[in-house]
Order: sequence, then C-alpha cells, then structure tokens
Amino acid sequence: MRKRRVICVLMAAVTLMVILSACRSKSETTDVSADNDDLFTIRVMTQTGFNELNVADELGYFKEEGIKLSYIGTLGKGVTEYQLIEQGQLDAFTGGHPPNVAQARLAGVKVKAVAPGMVDNEDFPHVRYLVQDSSPLQSLEDITDEKISISGIGACNDGYIKYYLQSKGLPYDKIEWVTLSTGGQQEQSLVQGQIAVTTSHPPYAGKSLAAGGVREIGTSWDIFHSPGAGLSVRGFSEKFIEEHPEIVQGFVNAMYKARIWINSHQEEAIEINAKYLKLEPKDLSVFWYDESKNITPDYIEQWFKIAEAIGLWKEGDIMPEEVYTNDFIPK
Repeated sequence: MRKRRVICVLMAAVTLMVILSACRSKSETTDVSADNDDLFTIRVMTQTGFNELNVADELGYFKEEGIKLSYIGTLGKGVTEYQLIEQGQLDAFTGGHPPNVAQARLAGVKVKAVAPGMVDNEDFPHVRYLVQDSSPLQSLEDITDEKISISGIGACNDGYIKYYLQSKGLPYDKIEWVTLSTGGQQEQSLVQGQIAVTTSHPPYAGKSLAAGGVREIGTSWDIFHSPGAGLSVRGFSEKFIEEHPEIVQGFVNAMYKARIWINSHQEEAIEINAKYLKLEPKDLSVFWYDESKNITPDYIEQWFKIAEAIGLWKEGDIMPEEVYTNDFIPK
C-alpha cells in the first residue's frame, strides 16, 4: 500500500511538471498574443512627447480594431526601437523618420514603415531652436561653434542644422553636440547655461517658451518650408507584417483616425497627452499630423535627399521604396 501511494505521488508530480513546462514553453515562445479580453497586444515604447498613440488609445480607436497597446518603458541610452524589434522585445516602432528606417535596414534589421505620423507645419513646427534671452545668437545663420543639445544622433536632431549650414556654405564641424535624451533635459540645460542652443520638440518647446527666459531663433519650417521634411513614420518588422496583416491594418486604421482627430481637436488632444505625460496642458505645444491616408512618396524622397547630403549613407546604398509600404489603406 505504501509503495503504491509513493508511485501515485511521483506520477502526480511528473504530471504537474509536464503541465508547468508546457505553459512556460508557450509563454516563452509567444511574442505577441491575444489577451483574455480578445484584444491583440502590440508592444510599443512608452511615449515621452506629444503623440497620436496616447490619443488613439484614450479614444478607444485601437480597441475598436481589436488591439491593445502595451507600453514597455522608455528607451535606454544608445538603444533604438529597431534594435528592440530585432531582439523580439518590441512589436512596433512609433518614433523616428524615414532615414532611421533606412539606417536600420542597412544594418540588417528588416523593418518597414506602414503609416505616416506628424509632418512639419509653419504654425506647428516639428523642431524649435531655442536660446537664452541673453544669447548673442539671433538666427540659425549665427551658429558657429556652439554647444547644441540633441535627444540623439539623427536626421532631424543634428541633421537639420547640418543640412542648413551646408546649404549656406557654413561649416558645422566645430559644433559640439550634447546628447540629452530625457524629455525636458535640453531646455533645463539651456536655462542653466550648459548649452547654447536646443533642438526642442513638442511638448517641451512650448513649455520652455511659456516659462520665459528663452527665445526662438528659428524652426525646422524655416529650413525646409515643406511638410515632408518633418514626416515621421510608424511601422513593424517585415515578419510581423507578413504574420499579422489584419493587425497591421487595424493599427493603420486607428492611427489615421487619431491623426485626423488631433488636427481638428487640438485642445482636447493636449488634455489627453498632458494626462499621460503628467504635464500642465498650458505648457504643451503640439505637432501637426499628416492627413493623407498613405505615406507620400515625395516626402520619403525629400528625407533621402537630406540624409545623403549629410552623409548618413551614399546615394544608391538603399532606395526610398525599400523603407515603406502603402499596402494598408485606412478604412
């Protein structure tokens, strides 16, 4: 009897181990899945600036498409969304511009943009260049060997100014680029006199100007006078697109609705983003969003012209059509 009881206990233990092993295996091999509420989870970075994801989330646009966003945190220093996608820790990239996608692909990460985000606008510029009130700098042309803050090396951060100075026949090799990746750091460092110029994005540009003590010497619109030069894109890996086309379509649908809504409901959009970012609504500046249903090819080509002019890659290394797809038309 005792021997039979021991055998039964051992069999029960083995059965439990098999069940736990199976559950663990399933969990470890599933990158994205439907939650218990039947919503498909897409992992994205926690947003640190004015954005359309939080708006689409708040308004229920993702839920309408059967999607739930999981915010996994902010990027570490020197880490990109594309690296996290390659490592299987992230599903969608929701920041950056076409050159970022091109550079990722050149590095072997097969990602592709599926939707536009914001674009540049004269009244709602992508980047504002701020200096202290007491600064001798009066315009972008006055920049020579100053310390300029950026949130990270990229086509819009240092790229815009490099392109501008190059087009004016002015050198930029004496500029000291200071990377301050946390939102608000650039503006704080400017006020403290640690840098001379910021490359401020919403909402922190508006917050800083509202606080006083700083002024604007130019914007990205002053450099390019084009919506396309501000185009940001959102997308996935080619693998995700191939395996989950219906989810990609739903994501594109939700983002399109959010872009249209933000442009026509800016005050409400500011309230939503202020809540997520834990800022006062009065301190936020906003982006203008692309109202096109698809990514505009001319905008991509404009970014390639900028990127190649400042040496991000050589002409012909990668073609514009490789970085995006317009296969997903919003409903």
